[in-house]
Order: sequence, then C-alpha cells, then structure tokens
Amino acid sequence: MKKFIPIVLSAVLAVSLTGCIGSSGPQLPSVNTAEGKDLKKTDASKYKNDLEGLEKYLTDLHYLPEDIQSTEMMHDVIGAKAGERYNFLVDNSAVYVELYEYDTDNMSEEAIRVTGEAKSKGEIQVLSDDAAVFPAILSSNGKYLLMYTDGSTNEGNVTRKKNFTEAVKNFHKS
Repeated sequence: MKKFIPIVLSAVLAVSLTGCIGSSGPQLPSVNTAEGKDLKKTDASKYKNDLEGLEKYLTDLHYLPEDIQSTEMMHDVIGAKAGERYNFLVDNSAVYVELYEYDTDNMSEEAIRVTGEAKSKGEIQVLSDDAAVFPAILSSNGKYLLMYTDGSTNEGNVTRKKNFTEAVKNFHKS
C-alpha cells in the first residue's frame, strides 16, 4: 500500500500534464525564457511573508504566468501549513512546480523531517522510507519548500529553474 500511493500520484500527474497539453484539452499558461525580471531589482520584503505573497512575488518577476491557476495540495502529508501546485509551459516544455509553506514556530515531527531532508539532501521522501523520493529545495528562512520539475535541458529552461529556485530560497531571507 505504501508504494501504491506514490505510483498513483505519479500516474495522476502524468495524465493531468498530458491532458492539459493535448490539442483538444485546455492549454497551459506559458512564459518564455526571455521573460523574467532581475531578482536584485525586485524587493521581496514588499510582499507578505506567506504562500500568497510568494506567489505574487514570483508572478511579478514573470517566473509564474500571470493567468496561472494553482491547485491546492495535500500539504499536511509533509507537515506543511499550506501547499499549491502550478503547471505551466516554459518555451513549450511542461513545468510542474509545488510550493509549500511551513509554520516555523509550530513544526510537527513530519515537518521537521521533511524540511531537514530538503535542507541536507536536496530531496524529500513522501509517506514512508520506501516511498518515492522527490527533489526539493528549502528556502533560507526554512519557511518554504519548492519542488520544480522541467524535463527540458535547454540552457534557457535550466537558467529559469535556477532563477526560480534562487527567488524562492531568498524570499524573506532571514
């Protein structure tokens, strides 16, 4: 059963991505690698220090499309306070992003485990020791967790992922 849940979640993700990208389904919002503002010129402290503020910050940087719709995630599975998933295209490559917010003043054992793994290993295990492992980055203040997947290896997409990650890492850096 423990192995079954990650397999089902992966299958749902694959179907949802292919369904959204298909010619008959709704189109994903998109950005191109030429878009995106300089992180040094955008003051993150002007945004609320919560998941909604982080989303607005990333949208204003043009790292998330303006017309993007998020899907609420089962954040409690990894001990988070809130979590959102975003699907969009970057230069015709499907990108899958999950952002989670933690209450750093009230961390459960699961939250401590997950954020600790993200900080030390750059990946997290979900549900149990034999479950799937996912790449994850923890923000500098320990409040936000990012999971970013883009199958493209072109230079523009790699650079965009690096910049997106840097923006999350340094959002309300303490």
